[in-house]
Amino acid sequence: MDTILFKSRSGDVGMRRMKEALRAADAAECDVLYIHTDMTFGLPAMKRGELLAALLDCLESLGVRTLVFPAFTFSFCNNEPFDARNSRTPMGALNEYARRTGRGVRSADPLLSIYALGDPLDLTENLGPSSIGENSSYDRLHKCGREVRFLFFGADMRECFTYTHYMEAIIGVPYRYDREFTGTIIDGAERREARALLYSSYANCRLNPRPVVYEAMKARNQLRVVPAGDGSLCCFREAAAFETISDLLHRDRLCLTDGTFDPAVKDETYNPAGERIVSVR
Repeated sequence: MDTILFKSRSGDVGMRRMKEALRAADAAECDVLYIHTDMTFGLPAMKRGELLAALLDCLESLGVRTLVFPAFTFSFCNNEPFDARNSRTPMGALNEYARRTGRGVRSADPLLSIYALGDPLDLTENLGPSSIGENSSYDRLHKCGREVRFLFFGADMRECFTYTHYMEAIIGVPYRYDREFTGTIIDGAERREARALLYSSYANCRLNPRPVVYEAMKARNQLRVVPAGDGSLCCFREAAAFETISDLLHRDRLCLTDGTFDPAVKDETYNPAGERIVSVR
């Protein structure tokens, strides 16, 4: 008997259907799967804890060597210490559930930590101060020598694809700069002061409202999109994203902005409204 996960407008989404959708999206065809999540598949058909356990089971059933969940906290941006073992992530209920299993390894990045289940490879240890650029987890991901795919599991790539900022950092764009944050990293009994760099946009830069990367990758048939209830899965190769974003930025360094950025006026004001930071600015 199939276990029903969600009730959707297109019918029930059970474990069997979800696993089939994951396979159809080619999510198993890799060594490393980097997973963005959102619960958009329909109305939950079971208790929250049971649902999250079932969804993680679906992902682990793929047999992928390494599952990576963004466990970002932006702790230093929010003037908070980063506790590698206890700081919650706002990157989705499933990401936080995976972190709380305690079965994986979390990077000690006080801004953009990741949580790796399975073989952590070289993705989490001894990272540099840059959360996005050289020697960041994204840099290690790109250079790991494995087949890497991104999976948007209910999440919408058009709303946020943080890897894009890694590409901006390694290529170099005129509307972003390394902003330094400092604070305390806690790891069990160990406490240490640290600095972290975030490749931030200047305050007078407005980003392009169009999903430029999504549209370009879709036009190149690089996205594997599979419906699942009220939501969908979108999976693609890291190498394809690297190639396409490189092409876009080398043709036009301002293509991810609205085109009005003036490099002669670089306003470094950060978070003037004082709201909590939950995404790269």
